[in-house]
Formats: sequence, C-alpha cells, structure tokens
Amino acid sequence: MIKNQVLKTKSDIVLTKEIFLAKGQEIEIVMDVIYINGYMIPPNLQNFFYDFIKKNPDQFIDVTMNW
Repeated sequence: MIKNQVLKTKSDIVLTKEIFLAKGQEIEIVMDVIYINGYMIPPNLQNFFYDFIKKNPDQFIDVTMNW
C-alpha cells in the first residue's frame, strides 16, 4: 500500500510503447487509487502504475503538502 501522496516525475519516463510520463508530470495517489493530472487512470492500468511506482521510487519527487 502506498500512502496518500502527490509525486512528480524527475525526468521523462517511457513505460511502454504507448504510455509515457513527461518530466514534471503530477501523479496523485489517494486511497490506493492513482490519478494523473487529476484524472483517474483506467482500472485495468492501476496495478501496472502502482507496481512501477513502488519499484522505481527514485524516479519521483514527493511534493505532498499537508495543510
């Protein structure tokens, strides 16, 4: 389980031939649901992104703000 947080990519990331994340791309994780730029990614891709984030934490900057 990843805690609720907001991440930004440190550089361009190519995940597959069709899926890439640009440098500075914002990824939100809320209650184990992943959003990119405020939009929930499709349910069939949730595990794919979750696994990538867990295995590659050095690719992201934690920009979570606690108010």
